[in-house]
Amino acid sequence: MFETETEQMTEQRRSRGLMILGGIGAVALAAIILFFSSSSRSSTAVNSGAKMPGGPQMKLDGAFRAGTPEFDNYQNQLEFKETEVFASQNAMGMTQFIVKSQLTNKGDKSLAGIELSAKAYGLDEKIVAENSSIPIPRLRSEPLKPGESIRVTIKLDTPSTITEDDVARVVPLLSGLKFQ
Repeated sequence: MFETETEQMTEQRRSRGLMILGGIGAVALAAIILFFSSSSRSSTAVNSGAKMPGGPQMKLDGAFRAGTPEFDNYQNQLEFKETEVFASQNAMGMTQFIVKSQLTNKGDKSLAGIELSAKAYGLDEKIVAENSSIPIPRLRSEPLKPGESIRVTIKLDTPSTITEDDVARVVPLLSGLKFQ
């Protein structure tokens, strides 16, 4: 009779232990998911929505874009220098291009927001992938003042059917501006 109660008590302790471990695991998993979802999300000044292969296609809210006088008049004041493009296989078997460049503000206005994009062109000169990045305000909180430079990086994933040899060129482009 005492043995049966002891076995039953041991089984209850084991069940409680498993339930506690399961609860801790669920809380830890929820915390990890929350951490990664909040770190991939940026400030309220940014929204995203995938348009084509390449990445999350982030957009800077309220930015001047091509076709507006503010953008068209100022875009030539920003210069990409020392642009390097690297390619590697990512964990999902896609080719990932990393574009690194030095962006210099040669104009007379401080920029509170900059949206860049990178486009991968196939051998037929059609765009095969595109992604965008918002280095200001996302990675740098202070504005880019006249004469200042910032090192920018844009990652771009091509579809799994596109290899590095299928891409003729990858170029960084200015796609949005916000003045201070």
